[in-house]
Amino acid sequence: DGTASFALFIIFAALRADDDRADEGLADAGNGFIWSDEEFQACFPALAQLPLGSANDFGNTLGWGRKYPGSQTFRVSASQRTTAEGALRDWLAAVLDKGAEVANFDMWGIMPSAGEECCDFKVCDLAGPRGHDPKVMVDGQRQLMMKEAKTPVPMFACLYFSAGFGAYMTARFQINRRGHPLQNKFEYARQAAGILAEAVPPQLNRGLGGVQISCGGKHYFPPRGEGEGEGGEKYREVGFLNINWQAGMGHGSDRAPAWARLTSKREPAKFDDGKMDMYRLKLTSPLKTGMNRQTDKMGGTMSLRFEGGKGKGVFFQWDGEARFAFNPSGDPFSINVRKILTIPVVLGPGYDRKLCGEPLVGKEGVNFGFAGESAQERGEVRERILRYVRGELNGELNASRTELVSAGLPCEEEIC
Repeated sequence: DGTASFALFIIFAALRADDDRADEGLADAGNGFIWSDEEFQACFPALAQLPLGSANDFGNTLGWGRKYPGSQTFRVSASQRTTAEGALRDWLAAVLDKGAEVANFDMWGIMPSAGEECCDFKVCDLAGPRGHDPKVMVDGQRQLMMKEAKTPVPMFACLYFSAGFGAYMTARFQINRRGHPLQNKFEYARQAAGILAEAVPPQLNRGLGGVQISCGGKHYFPPRGEGEGEGGEKYREVGFLNINWQAGMGHGSDRAPAWARLTSKREPAKFDDGKMDMYRLKLTSPLKTGMNRQTDKMGGTMSLRFEGGKGKGVFFQWDGEARFAFNPSGDPFSINVRKILTIPVVLGPGYDRKLCGEPLVGKEGVNFGFAGESAQERGEVRERILRYVRGELNGELNASRTELVSAGLPCEEEIC
């Protein structure tokens, strides 16, 4: 699923201005790129996702399939190689069809707090041995080990974002990735069982204790009015869906009481309405709603604030890539996510309108745009993307070994 973000990175890197090579056509158009904003709107390519790997959520959402074309028939026997080739030819014919449907797609991004140039948190990767438990003994306690993170750094959030259980499970899975899709599913289940059975590591709070979230300036999490002591520690996960498909099985639809969930049609999570479909989960939530999430459509910036003290942080994931976020000094920090782009995408023949909704095409049609309520906000997005493709966010976000040690996080010498 990271291929969509990678494609955007490559496009923006190719369009980055370089005044030292202005005579080669790389002169600044006034916004840091060689295209003006008008040229971006008129010429930005519509993206279509060729599903790679074994379970591509983005490709499946857009109607291009979960697996690469011909994957099923290719594995049956050598004699069916032609069938697989035919499936690929059909896929290419569909994506190159001039009559293919195009739609707008919301892109979200991790941005600094308003008025700031840099984020106030650092990220690192989970380390430790392969197996059902990555923790190691440090000072007589089983603790999580960390290591310096590599690329990609958190920037584009195309599909979904969450903090808590799912992100921690994904971080543990990244240490234990397998070579076959079915083995990977079992590995996810093994890591989930390990989390449920373990004592809370010193680097984490219980549940989502210390986490508060606002959306568009309005308080969202922990929910108010649920009773005495019902804070973030009662919840396992919080986040949002941009597409109505997560990990090949989870969907979202508007929150409703039990009777309404059985008798009415609810709006699904949609990728083109400018809203985050926020959700929050307790351990018992799947018993009530199954794999489907009850969501709340929220606009504006989602700001996740964490307060836990030195040596503590929170796992978060964007589009299936997990990191541990913390502040080396132990001060509170915020992870801010807001809409940063509208991009055109090509819908495939398998697009499911019942699951994903009817595409919204407004008066301006389908086109590219930098997002923001003001010229200043749109300028901040352009500058953040430029810093991203120049590699400057690596130093801003990825913690050094010195910062890991300063935060009091266990850090293996040979890894860090």
